[in-house]
Amino acid sequence: MEQKETLGKRIAALRKEKGLTQEQLAEKVGVSAQAVSKWENDISCPDITLLPLLADLFDVSVDELLGVKPVEPHVIILDKDESPDDSKKGKGSFNWEWNKHNGQWSTIAFCIGAILVCLFFLLHSWAGMFPYSPIEKYPDIILNGWNYVWPLLVFTFGLISIRSSITMGVTMMALGGYEFVRRILIGYQVCKLPEIAWYVILLIFAIAWLLSIILNKSFFRRKRCCAERNGVYTEKGRHSKMEYTDDNNYLKADMHFGNSTIVYDRDLLVGGDIDSSFGDYTVDLTNVVTFAQNCLLKVDTSFGNITILLPRSVSMVKSSDTSFAAFSVSGDPDPNATQTIIIRADVNFGAVQVKYL
Repeated sequence: MEQKETLGKRIAALRKEKGLTQEQLAEKVGVSAQAVSKWENDISCPDITLLPLLADLFDVSVDELLGVKPVEPHVIILDKDESPDDSKKGKGSFNWEWNKHNGQWSTIAFCIGAILVCLFFLLHSWAGMFPYSPIEKYPDIILNGWNYVWPLLVFTFGLISIRSSITMGVTMMALGGYEFVRRILIGYQVCKLPEIAWYVILLIFAIAWLLSIILNKSFFRRKRCCAERNGVYTEKGRHSKMEYTDDNNYLKADMHFGNSTIVYDRDLLVGGDIDSSFGDYTVDLTNVVTFAQNCLLKVDTSFGNITILLPRSVSMVKSSDTSFAAFSVSGDPDPNATQTIIIRADVNFGAVQVKYL
């Protein structure tokens, strides 16, 4: 991209490169759309504490944003979880690690279910598949869209919950799949499979729930361990997992299916990357004395809650992308706080709360 003469023109050009409107950029950096308009028209300049956040959003350095050096061509790195230590592994490579990405399973499963429902309506409307009532061979049976869709929804919820409870997940998937196939066979007048009464379904779920308790408490009961090896802390159970490291004053954590608290006890924090799902977690940063310049804490949470405890000696700059989620702040920093931490949160079906202590 050609270097622009003013900061405002560079912000406008980089914003358009990212396909963002002024309103969308304003929401991401926590200002008004009018403020962004003033920046781009060189009427005013962004606060200095917002420069690292803007640079991160535009995938450029602060020097490039300020025009100290030209903006270099963008290189897309597939592994978004790369931390400063990962640079030694080489760029342009993609390593699939299930433990890193299992926090996204719920989103993937939800999308699979939504695709199945959409395909059902598409095939019914365009190809005439999945017949509705009346059915000549079975005139006493009513078939409509909802009769087909609710088994797909049960199957989807089973797919989502299988990571937290295999027994319940498989039970829901089996019931949903059976009911969907049963309706297809009736619609095409192939055969009439037995209908499962509602009280039988409730009994099946009760049995599945009791079996899950037995499996967790007896032979397959949860085995927990905590260990510290070379600065890496781990805690694992049958379904829960917590792992974090604070090497080089960079906090990196993976927390899934549990309730855990991480107390970062170093004086300096240069940044962090937190991935959590299905649980209630707390990250305590109140022991930090010094927050590095451009300190960026990335928080990615799905179907869970995470609380971040901050000392009043640091002010926060918020950037959030939420879907059916919330980002809240409790308390206020010291009015004379000179340090800044940037919290960039990607929240899906969960909540992030920042508390000042």
